[in-house]
Amino acid sequence: MKVINEAVKSSYTIKFSKNIKDFLDKQKRSYTKIAIVSDTNIWALYRKTISSNSLLNINIKPGEKSKSIETKNHIEEELLKNKFNRKSLIVAIGGGVVGDLSGYTASTFMRGIDLVHIPTSLVAIVDSSIGGKTAIDNKYGKNLIGTFYNPKEIIINMDFLLSLPKKEIRQGMAEIIKYSIIDDEELFSLLGTINKNFLSNKKNIIMKIIKKCIQIKVKTIKEDFKEGDKRMILNFGHTVGHAIEKLYNYSKSHGDCIGLGMLVEAKIAHDIKVLSITNYSRIKELLLMHNLLKIKLNKSDNRQLLSFMRLDKKNSDNKITFSIPQNIGKMKTTKGKHSIQVNDKIILNALNKVIDEIKN
Repeated sequence: MKVINEAVKSSYTIKFSKNIKDFLDKQKRSYTKIAIVSDTNIWALYRKTISSNSLLNINIKPGEKSKSIETKNHIEEELLKNKFNRKSLIVAIGGGVVGDLSGYTASTFMRGIDLVHIPTSLVAIVDSSIGGKTAIDNKYGKNLIGTFYNPKEIIINMDFLLSLPKKEIRQGMAEIIKYSIIDDEELFSLLGTINKNFLSNKKNIIMKIIKKCIQIKVKTIKEDFKEGDKRMILNFGHTVGHAIEKLYNYSKSHGDCIGLGMLVEAKIAHDIKVLSITNYSRIKELLLMHNLLKIKLNKSDNRQLLSFMRLDKKNSDNKITFSIPQNIGKMKTTKGKHSIQVNDKIILNALNKVIDEIKN
């Protein structure tokens, strides 16, 4: 699959391949130096596959807290110390944290060097490695500092998923459900019939689901690379979800936060008479089926959540902005725009209602 972004005059390919070592060996013929950025968990599992005396291996601590300016500085120090230049390559082997951090570093080091993503988590395969978003977090919130920067290539090896615990697979299911809600009712229906243990499904079903998600994201970013409007639909569930992550200081898993975020944002859509109660209930049932409503919020935290939402990048005119579903597989547009400003009272009411619905 080839992704072309006319806005930035760049393109890259997405390939399914199991020959990671062969791929890395081929890159040595094109680049002066190559750095592998990964986390210590991935390194422990795949050291024999990705290690080489001719590659610089940079390992970071796993988890969202590594998406910081301090970790970025550490990677840059290693690159400079080892005399990397504009003809060098960074290969990100890991999940969303490694990809976001490596991408941001590649976009600024020497004003931009080449980048390859090799995603190892379900979230990264279907979502975060695709689309050119890079970022780090700071004390004010998640992904507030970053760039749009495309990789040269994305290599997907499905075998990486086999080493993941069920909890990590569940995190990826949140993004898969998101894609079905925003663009594909057929996919939504399919997700209600599959084995909840995603990797226990037949290989052709797994590949069908993953490829559908990739196709939806590629189609969306082709239309709107820098999130001027249409790309906002990819953030369904993330305005509330990122606020929940911040509330818990990133101790809760991304997928669990996004799952709850989708339910709250679907409740907002219902409360403003955009989404029917039937479709709201269908969304809730699918999230419950895939065990994505585990987090129990306290109403006393709702004002704090609201304050975190005010820092969301999609906001305009100092009002919290959402992209919300009109039907399963279709997002609401107003005058051709996919963003809707929602007042604080409606958001707080939706939070309170969802908290009551899932407290037991």
